Amino acid sequence: MATMTATPVGREPLHFATLWEAIADRIPAAPALTHGARTITWGAFEERAARLAGALRAYGVGPGSTVACYLFNCPEYFETFLAALKIRAVPANVNYRYGGGELRALLENCDAAALFFDSALRDRVESIRPELPGLRLLVEVGGAEPGGAAPLPGTCGYEELIASSGPAARIGRSEQDVFLSYTGGTTGLPKGVRYAIGRGVLNALSSRERFRDSSTELGIVDYAAQQDREGTRMIAIPASPLMHSTGFTFASLPALTAGGQVTTLESRSFDAHELLTTVGAVGAQLVAIVGDAFALPLLRALDGGAPASRYDLSSVRTICSAGTAWSAQVKQRLLGHLPRATLLDVCGSTEGVTYGFRRVQRGDAAFTANFDAAPGLVVLGPDRRELPRGEIGLLAGPTPASGYYKDPQRSAAAYFIVDGEQFAVPGDLGRIEPDGTVTLIGRGTSVINTGGEKVYPAEVEEVLSELSGVEECLVMGVPDERFGQIVAALVQRGRDGEPDAGAVVAAARQSLAGYKVPRLVVFVDQVPRAPNGKPDYPAARALLARSPTGTDLP
Repeated sequence: MATMTATPVGREPLHFATLWEAIADRIPAAPALTHGARTITWGAFEERAARLAGALRAYGVGPGSTVACYLFNCPEYFETFLAALKIRAVPANVNYRYGGGELRALLENCDAAALFFDSALRDRVESIRPELPGLRLLVEVGGAEPGGAAPLPGTCGYEELIASSGPAARIGRSEQDVFLSYTGGTTGLPKGVRYAIGRGVLNALSSRERFRDSSTELGIVDYAAQQDREGTRMIAIPASPLMHSTGFTFASLPALTAGGQVTTLESRSFDAHELLTTVGAVGAQLVAIVGDAFALPLLRALDGGAPASRYDLSSVRTICSAGTAWSAQVKQRLLGHLPRATLLDVCGSTEGVTYGFRRVQRGDAAFTANFDAAPGLVVLGPDRRELPRGEIGLLAGPTPASGYYKDPQRSAAAYFIVDGEQFAVPGDLGRIEPDGTVTLIGRGTSVINTGGEKVYPAEVEEVLSELSGVEECLVMGVPDERFGQIVAALVQRGRDGEPDAGAVVAAARQSLAGYKVPRLVVFVDQVPRAPNGKPDYPAARALLARSPTGTDLP
């Protein structure tokens, strides 16, 4: 396998907007964005974004202003991102599950001057609009359905705004311009991570080369033009929500920076059959998923009695995943359907730290939470001193991010400089093994303390996932009067067996110390997960608290 190095970029500016403008000039007729029957060429992508940028400027949105994107997966997501970068504004993602107080808090935190929102989310925007006087521009994507509610007063329609605005002039930009990536979930209240555009471009180039398993001496724009001439442009499908970094930062930005094409799915919840059908329709080479949460539905679709020839998957070269566990057994089963594909498992954090990578092809050994360590990765103790191999501590490494927006206290706790390079310690636990690989243990806040002993949920989940008849599981601590916490497991049964609580416990006891064995086992139809594939811990706690099917084990 070729050694992965960042592509030499010469004097080319490291800025997505400037590079994408130049790519559009070179390959204007090539498709850039597809969504169902819609195709937007590179030339149209650039022009539409330029008109949006002109509209933003007309409403007083400029350098440093925040442009919030409250959208489902769609081409408008990328057009809004590019439009903001063109005028050196700051794009910010907004979780489309948020409403009411959560939505208001995020928009207040990011100082949103403009908000682009889907028409299906109109009621949520209307409910908090009076509390956000700083919003200068609201833009509705999709518009009212025939016979439906009229647009909010004072809100602009997306297509009408493009049609009525002149394109913003191209300007010089700085590699220190930023975009905001809001992270929440297990990390607590949403925090906006500030990503430097220049470092983001370098990361996109590294991912491009990792997906292609090759490097090139060509400049960024020349590479895009060459790929277009040779008919080898990268076509990517981010199956996960663009509002999270797996689909957007890890898959879409590299594809577009390669002059490629990004295809978004029309359904607003993951549909494995839609993804498999779309792969064949567009000839996708790269598919981005989020671990078992997406891979298991894909396997069900492929295993569900229909012949594999129902789908044309011959174009697929890489399936990449990040954000949550992708188990070894699921990888092996998936390779049974895709013998020519490479599975690229990436471990990292929204704070910008990449912990490691694991490439698996048919015939290779597969791993669940073990990766080839990323360059610069270290394991730190509580005093931020580097720990020796084999010891569990906080994972830390280089990052393109500079801290959390408007939160100097948490930024100081998570971000620091080492020999002039920006590092971050997001809060994930792991260890570097004697062979130099890294094993992810889990987020520090998820560690279970039972009778004074520490239990790392990921370790228990890996053991339970290997049990025949277990398709998915989620392990967490629940309060206990005697031990403080006990280990509890939500278990989703698979097709090939009906394990009971006794079988689950027996399997755990074969591999784990007694205090790590679940004392509460609850069988569920489906392990609760958020749209990004990560565990939905509040929903899981509610299931553990009220389920009558739990088994309290001695």
